[in-house]
Amino acid sequence: MDWLNSRVLGNEVLDYGVAFGVVVAALAGGWILRHVVDRYVARWAERSQTQVDDLVVRRVLAPASRYVPLVGLWAAKAQLAVPTPWSEWIDRGLVVAGLVIFFSIAVRFVQGMVEVAAAAYLQRLEAAAPQDLEDRRRAVERVKKQVREIANMVLWILGLLTILSNLGVDLKAIWASLGIGGIALVVAVKEPLANLVGRLYIFGTGIFDEGHFIAFDQWAGTVKKIGLFRTYLQLFSDMTTVSIPNADFVKGTVKNYFGRTRFMYKWDLDVPYDTSPQKIQDLVERLRELVLGKPEVNPDMCWIYLERLDRYAKVVRVWFQAALPDWAVSLRYGDEVLHEIQELFGREGVAFAFPTQNVNVAWQGAPPTAPGDA
Repeated sequence: MDWLNSRVLGNEVLDYGVAFGVVVAALAGGWILRHVVDRYVARWAERSQTQVDDLVVRRVLAPASRYVPLVGLWAAKAQLAVPTPWSEWIDRGLVVAGLVIFFSIAVRFVQGMVEVAAAAYLQRLEAAAPQDLEDRRRAVERVKKQVREIANMVLWILGLLTILSNLGVDLKAIWASLGIGGIALVVAVKEPLANLVGRLYIFGTGIFDEGHFIAFDQWAGTVKKIGLFRTYLQLFSDMTTVSIPNADFVKGTVKNYFGRTRFMYKWDLDVPYDTSPQKIQDLVERLRELVLGKPEVNPDMCWIYLERLDRYAKVVRVWFQAALPDWAVSLRYGDEVLHEIQELFGREGVAFAFPTQNVNVAWQGAPPTAPGDA
């Protein structure tokens, strides 16, 4: 067994064997710990009334089992005589791996806490059953998404800075050495930062969300994705996709059609001048009966009357508000009501006025003579 005491790269073969055994034991210990947590501790947590313990078990204790192999690697290194430069880099690598595990656990834990808090709040909302329950649900989902993304960004930035610091990078020296280049860097990142702030503004105000139909500037369409820097809109006109910088929404005007349940219809109907006043009054009464007979029409927001005597026609105004499920239904509804109004005009024997204009022609000088006149 003298070969066990032989030296290779400054260490005995026996030392390598011990180090290998430590690594294997650490890997086995980590697997056993993860198995125990997933199979026994997690089941125990599921039987409790709260969700916080489930969150701690599944998003903290379970991934924390990855530290066992890291400790095993560190212990195995301690069994060997490693040159100083290599030893320092191995230690730094283990520290970086430990920090990555720590911040990944922190990110997952924060995400879980946000989910638990949102679920508890929604449960209380559903128990209270307010009239604007759906609006509040959408607001909770929007806030949850925003908090989750901001927390992820902050934690990973802190993690990156911590890792760089542990790798020996002097962050203060880097920023101090930028000099004029720092100004150029600020200018370069100005627009991306503005778009990032615009994204926070979109989520914070709730002016629209993914899946909403909006009109902005010269665009109108469905929001397909709200990215970090741009929002992607599928246009209603030709179903193409346009990307809009998020910063534009901070200073622009957005018209959101999503969630509307009340719609206004405004029609001014031209009636020929030769229609008698009595016929106009009868027509107005029939129009009121037709519109107010619909259960979805709000009687307090209904105006039907002879609005004015225009230059070429008498104008009957038909304005009313209707409660409908969504915007798509409102389009079909307006078509149906207009069709019924046309049928009513036909039954009443009243035509729609065509645009007409009387033109008087005046000749200067002697009137023209027809061929053959003396």
